Amino acid sequence: MLDRRLPERAAGQSAAATPPRLEAAWRRGEIVLKWMAIALACSIPVSVAVDNVLLYLLLFFWLAGGAYREKVAAIRENPVAWLALALWGLFAVGALYSIGSRQDVLDGLGKSMRILLIPLLIHLLREPEWRERGLVVFVGSMLVALLLSWLLWLGVVSGNDWIKGNPLDPSVFKAHNTQNVFMAFATFLMAQAALETRTRGTRIALWLLCAAAAANVLLIVPGRAGMVVLVVLFVYFLARVLKAKGLAVAVIALAGLAVAIFAAPESMLHRRITLADQEFAQWRAGVPAEPTSSVGLRLEYFENTLHIIARNPAIGVGTGGFAKAYADRVQGTDAEPTQNPHNQILLLLVQFGVVGFALFTALLVTQWRLAARLPSAFDVGAARAFVLCIGIASLAASTLLDHAEGFFFAYMSGLLFAGYRSHAPSRIWGQPR
Repeated sequence: MLDRRLPERAAGQSAAATPPRLEAAWRRGEIVLKWMAIALACSIPVSVAVDNVLLYLLLFFWLAGGAYREKVAAIRENPVAWLALALWGLFAVGALYSIGSRQDVLDGLGKSMRILLIPLLIHLLREPEWRERGLVVFVGSMLVALLLSWLLWLGVVSGNDWIKGNPLDPSVFKAHNTQNVFMAFATFLMAQAALETRTRGTRIALWLLCAAAAANVLLIVPGRAGMVVLVVLFVYFLARVLKAKGLAVAVIALAGLAVAIFAAPESMLHRRITLADQEFAQWRAGVPAEPTSSVGLRLEYFENTLHIIARNPAIGVGTGGFAKAYADRVQGTDAEPTQNPHNQILLLLVQFGVVGFALFTALLVTQWRLAARLPSAFDVGAARAFVLCIGIASLAASTLLDHAEGFFFAYMSGLLFAGYRSHAPSRIWGQPR
């Protein structure tokens, strides 16, 4: 572990003069915080209540734990950390002019607290072994979900208070869109690990798990956003591994998948594509969508939200102001109000105008660029796959507002970029430039 000292307690007292007992207590406390961070990787795909408890415990004890100069230095040296703080600051400022109710503003501020995990984890997970543990535990949680999902589909287990799904929709702990997005990212991580492992048995096991996870996303669980994420990450993975040849292989593989889909009209993937096409064709601007039409409702939200943005393009309606603005927009019509446009880009534009959109985009672009200075090829691939995952998911979900997606975004942003060092050599496709 890195040698650290507590900050000065009084004038003239150097960090090196910290009493050994206090130094030992700080080190033990930091280890506990790190294990709490690893526990959060396990709970994000599983439990809402545990997520919130761990978040507030981490924030409280990290802020109270001293070593402030070190923490400030870690944040200052990492653009992902200070951009995350700027994004959280936007929520704080937006609360001052919000048109939303007091409760909506407080809810918005409370959910934005997840963003503070990013600088916290960037400082806390500096050592590579802790980052590896976080990823392994996350993948382990997704493998539990994968097993239960297949068992649900096969009718071996049934839904209960813990397991949400059923044989027709075998999502386990989260909604099917959320599970599929997480599963697609876990599949990419396992594929990268399979390439790097030196043990033949482990490599075979990882590839089999990748196949089971990919089949679960594409053929079993009806979450279209995750299907798109998986396809994009598949193309990116082949491009990383095989360069131009990988793109050619991806085109051939996707063409084969398309043929298989249309040759099997009873498959779940074929039905989901056909249903989306039908719902899109049935939607009409200005006409309320059917409550059962997922695509129609999203298009309705999109249309109404664009009207709200056009009236407040500069700074938006403030933190938590979306529900009020949308209710005002559909008042007197047959359309139902909503608190969630299911699109993070639109939600940022509504709340904070072009400033919110620009800051969120800057964070994702910065993450993509800084990934080139992460310590290993695995880190580079995982970080850029994560950016692709969040970018796509943000078009179909409010990835900062929704609970699981919000924690996933903050946690992986902190964990994956905790290894960034400004002086490290840049990498292209995982190799030193």
